[in-house]
Amino acid sequence: MFKRILFIHIFLSLSLLFVPALYSAQSFVVSGNPNAPPVVWEQYQELVGLGPDLVKSISEELNIPINLRRFGNWQNVQKKARNGEIDMIVSVYKNNEREEYLEFSDPYLSQPTVILVEKGKEFAFSSWDSLIGKKGVSNVGESYGQKFDEFSKEKLDISYYQFERALQVLNLGEADYLIIDLYTALIYSRLLQGEDSVTILDPPVTVQSFHLGIRKDSELVKYLPQINKIIEEKLKSNEIADTLLRHFDKWQRLTNQRSKYFDTQKQSRTSQQADYLKEQDEIARQRIIKTMVDREGLPTGVE
Repeated sequence: MFKRILFIHIFLSLSLLFVPALYSAQSFVVSGNPNAPPVVWEQYQELVGLGPDLVKSISEELNIPINLRRFGNWQNVQKKARNGEIDMIVSVYKNNEREEYLEFSDPYLSQPTVILVEKGKEFAFSSWDSLIGKKGVSNVGESYGQKFDEFSKEKLDISYYQFERALQVLNLGEADYLIIDLYTALIYSRLLQGEDSVTILDPPVTVQSFHLGIRKDSELVKYLPQINKIIEEKLKSNEIADTLLRHFDKWQRLTNQRSKYFDTQKQSRTSQQADYLKEQDEIARQRIIKTMVDREGLPTGVE
């Protein structure tokens, strides 16, 4: 009897010794917006893109175990982070609500938010006031900076849908415009063969910066200074810009493959059509390169 009690005591003591080690070995849960290519998107039930690549690289450099997981739509991802189920979001803009539960890394990429309209239904856009009285749509869970969020809530008529539905509402003529990030707009208009049916208005609504968002009460927060140092190094070496363009080019190849089967009315593509698509791809690519050079923040005269 005494030996059994002694054995149990020793076993429990050893178990307690290993608890910290087991805890430290646990993976940090990471997720992101599944509909924001080329920064992050869902492909074959996995999250891929610049954001996931950046986090994986940081994980390897700092020897931090991560578990990159999908949690449905963008709104649900933010809810899971707020409720403590996600440690890090791979790409997120700052706003007051998110600052309540997230710590933000230094910015690693800026991106314009733009107005997308059906071709032939363009309107003069010189300030946010240009949107008053019009019907807008956007993706659920989106934020485009605290100032614009407050302005839109107070003065604009914007409905938020799942991303695919928002595109459909615009295509059906049930909305005057779609608010969308530029890179995503370039990709999806090409993917849906809509570059001839939509127009991106200038100037952008706003320009915001992507950050890594770390839940305030996560153990991962203590690594933030080291994470920022790595981000700084990757920006200086142009690794982030190169990775973004690599994923954008990957999307262009995928859309080119898919577009061969999109139009069921035509069995082949003329050389003139092929040249046109290549030209559109290059225009989109150059526009992305320009935005990575022009990191000026909010465009003059838009607010």
